[in-house]
Amino acid sequence: MSAVAVSAAAIWFLSKDSYEDGYRVGNALDGDIQAGLEVTSPHTQVGNEYWVPLPTADNVSDQPLTLLRGEITQVPQGLKIVGYKALSHEDTDGHPLSASPVKGSPGVPNLTKLPDHASRPSLVPAHEPGDVFWAARVRVTGRVTGDLTGCRYYYRQGGTEYRQDVACTSKIRLGPPLD
Repeated sequence: MSAVAVSAAAIWFLSKDSYEDGYRVGNALDGDIQAGLEVTSPHTQVGNEYWVPLPTADNVSDQPLTLLRGEITQVPQGLKIVGYKALSHEDTDGHPLSASPVKGSPGVPNLTKLPDHASRPSLVPAHEPGDVFWAARVRVTGRVTGDLTGCRYYYRQGGTEYRQDVACTSKIRLGPPLD
């Protein structure tokens, strides 16, 4: 086989995998974890900040992975992401389902005071749920014109870094405070 044919075959083999922004597109996480689930928070106030959890990072593949970070990809007018934090389910007594005030509220822990696990990669065994989940710190800046949608996780598996989008919808609505 000629060197040209070998090079062409190698290029075809490598190009059949999908890449976005330098990351291989992954499928190791349960992409349907929140399919059909909309998290609604109807009591937010302009000027306040809230923690909005991303879905759990459940590994549905046959290999362990290392969760690196998570983010929300679509932010409507009226909301601003001011940061992210990696939280442990052990620290939060489970996975929060809706936005919570940054200083906590009755029955909801103060996530701001909990340890941030972002600086240490989180190992997720094969066919297991992850212990660490990501949350976005969101500031309400005005009338909210849509929903927070599209969650993206970055992870490493077998020496390759992946990026995977998973379904998520968080409806943040202005309304009377819960006091």
